[in-house]
Amino acid sequence: MRVLSLLVSSSLLLACQRPIEVRGLYVHDHEGNLVPCDLPTAIWHVSDATLATRYGLNATSPYQRLFVRLRGIREDSGSIYYSRHYFLVDQILEIRPTRTGECPSAAASLSSVMR
Repeated sequence: MRVLSLLVSSSLLLACQRPIEVRGLYVHDHEGNLVPCDLPTAIWHVSDATLATRYGLNATSPYQRLFVRLRGIREDSGSIYYSRHYFLVDQILEIRPTRTGECPSAAASLSSVMR
C-alpha cells in the first residue's frame, strides 16, 4: 500500500513540479542515499530500481560512493518534528566512480551516515 501511495504521489508531483538536475554522491546499501554536491548537509533518500541496478553494476566494493547526475523531483515528507527528504528519479544522466576531490563536503557527510 505504501508503494502504491508513493507511486501516486510521485506521478502527481511529476505532473505539478519541474524536474531539477542534481549532482552528488550516491550509495546504495539496503536503500539509496544521495548527498548533493551543493547541499552537503542534506541526505536525500532515493528509491529507484534502475539506479540501484546501475549502482550494482558500477560499484566495485560495498558502500562505494559513486558520482551521479540525476534529473527528477525533490520531495519532503513528515512533520515539523521529523521529516524525511526524498529524490524521485526521472532520468539517470550519469553514474560513475568519483574522481579525486569531487564533492569533498558531500563525501564527508555521506561517510558519517554510513558508519
